Amino acid sequence: MVKILTILALLFTTTMLVSAPYLSALSYTMVSVMQPQYIWFWSFEGIPLFKITAGLSILAWIIQAAKGEINWAVYGSGQYKALALLVLVMHLSNLFSPFNSYFAGTSAEIVLGTMRTIFIMYTVVLGLIQNKKALVTFCYTMLAIAAYYTYWTNKAYFEQDWNMFKGGRFSGLPSGPYRDENAFSILLVILMHFILFGILYFKDKRIKVGLIILIPFLWHALILCASRGALLSAGVSTLFATTIIRSKQLNIILLIAFAGAIIWQGGNLLNRTTATVSKAEHSEEPINPRLASWKVGAKLTQQYPLLGVGPQRFQIASRVNFPGESPHVAHNTLLNFSANTGVIAGFIYLYFFFKSFANFRYVKAHTKPDSIYAYINNASMCGLMGFYVGAIFLDLIIFEPFYFIILLISVNYFQVKNLNKVADKKARSNEI
Repeated sequence: MVKILTILALLFTTTMLVSAPYLSALSYTMVSVMQPQYIWFWSFEGIPLFKITAGLSILAWIIQAAKGEINWAVYGSGQYKALALLVLVMHLSNLFSPFNSYFAGTSAEIVLGTMRTIFIMYTVVLGLIQNKKALVTFCYTMLAIAAYYTYWTNKAYFEQDWNMFKGGRFSGLPSGPYRDENAFSILLVILMHFILFGILYFKDKRIKVGLIILIPFLWHALILCASRGALLSAGVSTLFATTIIRSKQLNIILLIAFAGAIIWQGGNLLNRTTATVSKAEHSEEPINPRLASWKVGAKLTQQYPLLGVGPQRFQIASRVNFPGESPHVAHNTLLNFSANTGVIAGFIYLYFFFKSFANFRYVKAHTKPDSIYAYINNASMCGLMGFYVGAIFLDLIIFEPFYFIILLISVNYFQVKNLNKVADKKARSNEI
């Protein structure tokens, strides 16, 4: 059934390439973020779903460009130019890496190839999400994925499908970019806020009640993943959300409910911490390998500031320059960018946040709090906040949902800015 529905959806998307080209971009987004080819892997064997949706999106973009219906101004955004520069810097870092003669395990080309794909598809999707209808549908796609992942994770628990768990933790997708429980839980944190702010945005009581019910189940999904970093990320982004939500009563309820989730999670955290300490007592490894990795990452950044040690070469550079200090990866996205590909890449990573936050503040100041633009703005920024907190503990440089959220913030900003320009022109004409 899933296979048939997918084929029908792809056929429909193909027929709508000219009249509704944004549908192809949404199909790619759905496949990239939801990863149905790994959820229902038995239904998609032999079907290159990712390549098909990417190809349809590129074709739709070419058609729109030929018709002169691409708004090229969106490619002047700070986020887009920063992403282009980041991809360039990463390739230069690979070209001039001082560790090119060493075997580094996983090929740097995997990271570089993924970054090229992210940049190409960012370019394509950015050009196709050109109007309010496309933007809103994109947002609702994120909400739908959040709802499904919440259902899917809890379903595995309540049906006692222990094959989905590893070491007592929900292990994410069987394959693909979210097969690690930590990465999967960060995705849940990003998507969580489309549910949370949907409660405030939607007027239909049935939708409101449904989203209210979803929130504790999503928290339960995070608990099942047992990621301490994701829990902290959810907590910080929830606190940030309370600075946006105007209802004091809702904020109090939200904070109390989340505090209850933290207490519930406390047992699992204590068990994991105790196990970590016990293991460390019988080995020569540090109690927290992340601290050792961060220390080495800072040293590598100081030693190779311009272009770093090269993509995917953190571990080999650690062994060569600082033998015995840390055998692990960077365990920090900023250090991964800075140590592997130089401080310019690190600054670009930080720039993504501050530029997006500036866009967020503009939209917040120029839209009504109950508008669709405010909903998208708030949900996306809180999700981005959650990502940056979680990325303190994880290597997420090729985590595509991160770039999608930046894109959504950027497109939403352009939509609001254009609306304000039109309103200003009307106001001036009326004065004349």
